[in-house]
Amino acid sequence: MTSFWRYLGGTIIKPRSTFRTLQDDPKQISKGFKAILLISVLYTITVALLAAGGALIMAPAFINLSPENYYFWEIFFAMPVTILGWILAAGFARILSKGAKGSGTYEGTLAAFGFAVAVPMFVTWIMETVFAIVLLLGTKQEEFMALSAQPGFWQYFVFAYQAVAVLWMLVLVMIGVGVSQKLRWWKAAIIGLLTTILFMVIMIIFIR
Repeated sequence: MTSFWRYLGGTIIKPRSTFRTLQDDPKQISKGFKAILLISVLYTITVALLAAGGALIMAPAFINLSPENYYFWEIFFAMPVTILGWILAAGFARILSKGAKGSGTYEGTLAAFGFAVAVPMFVTWIMETVFAIVLLLGTKQEEFMALSAQPGFWQYFVFAYQAVAVLWMLVLVMIGVGVSQKLRWWKAAIIGLLTTILFMVIMIIFIR
């Protein structure tokens, strides 16, 4: 039986064959959940560091919480929102796939999505953790925002790492849909795109 860590590494190196192996794993759901749980715990720790560093959210919030205390409250809902987004996205993909003559299972899609969603989130988690540590070391948030607001390396870097994470997630979700639902590539691509959009909307509404 393939270990959780091999699935995690395989998602980076050989996602298609990794997701195929995952479909036959009797513990597929628990392993997919471990992936989501791992990134959720890491993000929650980072959010706590941001709160401790006095960070303010950089984009307007969709829910009625003050910018000064947003990261404090996010400590309590970052994990549930990520898990709920994973569950809803897999269900959404399964419904669309059924209409497209997909023959897979919800469980298989849920398992694949656990890794397809979690792995790209490590990119943004690393960057946000570095930012949190820099704040705790005494750097003012205004200094960082001034750097990223000006055209140049830092502005391009911030845009690039976010774009890489989103595009990587899109590709992995498309592969996950195709493998778990046994769909042709173009159907998997369309459903994967819509599913990724749904997941990202959920995250954008709550996570800062």
